[in-house]
Amino acid sequence: MIRVGCYIRVSTQEQADEGYSIGAQTERLAAYCKARDWFVYETYIDPGYSGSNTERPALKKLILDVKNNKLDIVLVYKLDRLSRSQKDTLLLIEDVFNKNNVDFVSINENFDTSTAFGRAMVGILSVFAQLEREQIKERTSMGRLERAKDGYFHGGGYDPIGYDYIDGALVINEYEALQVRKVFELFVEKQWPITRIRSYMEANYTNRFGSWHSHSSVVSTITQGIVTGKIHYAGEVYDGRHPAIIDEETFKRAQARYELIRWNKKDDKHKKRPFQAKHLLTGLLVCGHCGARYFAKGNYSGHGDKKVYRPYYTCYSRAKTVKRMVIDPDCRNKSYYHGELDRIVIDEVLKLSFDPAYFEMVAAQSSTEVVNLRPDGLIFEDRIRDLDKQIGRLLDLYQLGSVDKDALVERVQALTSEKQLIVDQIIALDEQAEVSRAKLDPAEAVDLLRNAQAILAGDDLNKKRELVHSLIDRIDLIDNDIVINWAFV
Repeated sequence: MIRVGCYIRVSTQEQADEGYSIGAQTERLAAYCKARDWFVYETYIDPGYSGSNTERPALKKLILDVKNNKLDIVLVYKLDRLSRSQKDTLLLIEDVFNKNNVDFVSINENFDTSTAFGRAMVGILSVFAQLEREQIKERTSMGRLERAKDGYFHGGGYDPIGYDYIDGALVINEYEALQVRKVFELFVEKQWPITRIRSYMEANYTNRFGSWHSHSSVVSTITQGIVTGKIHYAGEVYDGRHPAIIDEETFKRAQARYELIRWNKKDDKHKKRPFQAKHLLTGLLVCGHCGARYFAKGNYSGHGDKKVYRPYYTCYSRAKTVKRMVIDPDCRNKSYYHGELDRIVIDEVLKLSFDPAYFEMVAAQSSTEVVNLRPDGLIFEDRIRDLDKQIGRLLDLYQLGSVDKDALVERVQALTSEKQLIVDQIIALDEQAEVSRAKLDPAEAVDLLRNAQAILAGDDLNKKRELVHSLIDRIDLIDNDIVINWAFV
C-alpha cells in the first residue's frame, strides 16, 4: 500500500481563485490518489501562508512525517503550492524527500521525482516559480512607489498613531494626535528621556494598540516623518495628501536630539549616557530633615585586589556636591548603602504581592503627608531649564549646518556634565501639576504586583525601576525611619 501525504497551500490573495481553493485542491488530490489506488495517509493544509519560505505549520508536520517514514509519496496540485522559492523547493526535494526515499509528485505539471526527467523538470519549473514571485514583488513595489508619489500612505494594517486609515487615505484621529503632540513636547521642549515619556504616556493615555506599553512606540512616533504630512518611501520624501500633526521645525529638532542620544549610545557601552538612571530608588528619596533630594554616589574601600566600590544614597544638603540642590547645609541625615535600602524597599513590595491582607491594610491608610521642598530648591529647576535651552540652541545650529557632529557632541556633553550628577532627580521632578505622578487605583496596583516577584528577581534594572516607581510616590528618610508613600493609598 502506497502512503500519500497530500500537501495544500492557499495564500490570502489566492483564496478567491477557485482553482486554488482548499476545497478544489483537496478534491483533485483525492481523485488522483483514488485513480491510482493510493492511500491518503494525511492531508496537510496551510491556509493563508506565503510560499516564499518554509515557516508553515502543516509543512513542518509533513517534513516530520517524512523523516519518521510514514509516507511514500508527497502529492501537490501544483509545484508552487510546495514553494515559490527555487532554493527551498530543491532543498525539500533533495534533502528531505529523496533522502528519506519519498517521491514527490505534482499533478498539474504531470511529473514525479522517481524518474530522472521528473527531477530535471522540478529544477526548471522551480526557476519559473521563483521568477513569478519576484515579478509579483516587483509589481507590488512599483504600486507602492506610485502611491507614495501621489501622496498616499501605503497602508498594510499598520496605521501610524495619530491617524485613521479610511478609504485608502489617512485622516487625523484627534485624540491620538493630541498624544503625538504631547510626546514631541516632552521630548523636544522638556528634554525628557524616552523611558520617562513612555511611562508617563502609559499612565495617562490609551491608543489603538491599548497603551504606550513599549519603548519602540515612543521612538516610532518621534522618528516617523509621516506626522509632518510627508510620505517617506524607499529613501525618498513626497508631499502627502494627509494633514500634518507636527510642524517640520519641531520634527527636525526631535531628529537631532534622537541622533545625539544614539551617538552617545553607539560603540561604547561603558560611556555615561544622559537621562538614564543607574540606581533603583534615585528620584524617589527625600530627606525628612531638610526636604532635599537624595542621590546615589559611591566610595572605594580596601586596597589592591580587595578594593571594592560601595554605592550609597546620600542627601544633597549633606554631600554639598551640587550647590543648587543644597537646602540646609547643616543637615546631618544619615546615608544608606545602596544594596541595603534597595532590599528593604523590594521586600516591602514583595510583601504586598504575597500577602493580600497586608496590601488591603496599606491601601486603606490615608496618604502620608508630603514633605515639601523649600523654595530655594526651585533654583535648581531654573538651571536645568537654562541648560536645556542651551542644548536646544546647539541642536538648531546643527540643523542649520553651523556646527558639525563632533563639535556638537563635545559641546553638549560639556553642558550635560552638571546634569549628569543629578540625572535621577530630573526623572523624578514634577515640572508642572499636569505631569505629577498619577495616583494608582488599588486594582491597578494589584495587576502590577502579579509580576513583581519575576521582575524583581530578574536583571533588568529598567523594568525594576518602572515597577517600583509606579507603586511608590516618594520615600521619606528620617534617620533610621524609612517612610514609603505608596501611589495607591
